[in-house]
Amino acid sequence: MENIRVSQPMELWAMDILGPLPITARGHQYVLVMTDHFTKWVEAVPMADQKAETVARAFIDNVVSRHGVPVKLLTDQGRNFESELMKEVFKLLGVHKLRTSPYHPQTDGQVERFNRTLKAIISSYVNGHHNDWDLHLPLGLFAYRTSVHSSTRVSPFKAVYGRDATTPLVLLGSTEKPKTRLIADYCAELEFTLKEVHATVAEEIKKAQTQQKQNYDARNTVHQTEILRPGDIVWLHSTVIPKGRSRKFHKPWIGPYVILRCQGRLNYVIRPKSGKGRSSCVHRNRLKLVQNQTDDINEQDMPSPLSTKSEKTQEQRVAESPIVHKEVEATNMVPLRRSTRQRRPPDRYQDFNLDELEIEDALT
Repeated sequence: MENIRVSQPMELWAMDILGPLPITARGHQYVLVMTDHFTKWVEAVPMADQKAETVARAFIDNVVSRHGVPVKLLTDQGRNFESELMKEVFKLLGVHKLRTSPYHPQTDGQVERFNRTLKAIISSYVNGHHNDWDLHLPLGLFAYRTSVHSSTRVSPFKAVYGRDATTPLVLLGSTEKPKTRLIADYCAELEFTLKEVHATVAEEIKKAQTQQKQNYDARNTVHQTEILRPGDIVWLHSTVIPKGRSRKFHKPWIGPYVILRCQGRLNYVIRPKSGKGRSSCVHRNRLKLVQNQTDDINEQDMPSPLSTKSEKTQEQRVAESPIVHKEVEATNMVPLRRSTRQRRPPDRYQDFNLDELEIEDALT
């Protein structure tokens, strides 16, 4: 796992589209989510569609005009982000565009996590028809921005403004009068505070990324044991199910493919071994080395749908399982007998004498 390095606020933004959601009375069906990787500040814009023109306008109105032009922007490979219009906008603004690997949402994990948080917030306030969720976005964003983030140990609001937000609860519980200060003194104090906050944020992000990398690498050890090189023949893990096919019978590994080159440390450019089809850049976790590195590759060489990333570990677990023979089971078997425990009826039935009721029924 490679961590995304950021050193200052508003340097790197990540962008994603949440939806389609239930259409609201105002015609909104999608949410454009944009997060700053340093401060964790979030902008969420309701949209009627996800066309490139709509996305570009929302990006300029809510990020560029409020926070300035970012140095880098991270998105997935959706058509709305890869359109010629978006390329021209980024070129005009001087934004360096970054793309995630296909079917690897962990690259843009910050946006993915916020999407889950946003849906949880909206679901707490949306009406029974689910058609007013866009009305709850502003206060939902305020709640998120003023909450302490687990990675930075400060709220996004404080990371941006250098102070805690003034909420209704703060006003109700405060008896102090606002201090009168000169603008120059306030600016000097704010500059000092922001430097301290940003230093703390940078240190906490570094700690969080180190811990996340350790956890991720502990779960995904296949790329540490199998070294892939240009020219290797590999299988590609695909979650796309062709139309008319059953998910139960779907084989997740397709191919074979040939590695053309390495793109960084964990991405590879591959193409079908047959030579038909275009090349694509995929993450290491979606590749599995073909054991038979020859031209004679058939479906028998394809990994089983039940195979895991570590077949060696699976074999060890099977070997370690105790084997009990039927003869041993039979000799150690204890014969079953009826329980002698007396069952008492619930307390609510204690007012009735069941024996007397049975006698009366028999007499009648």
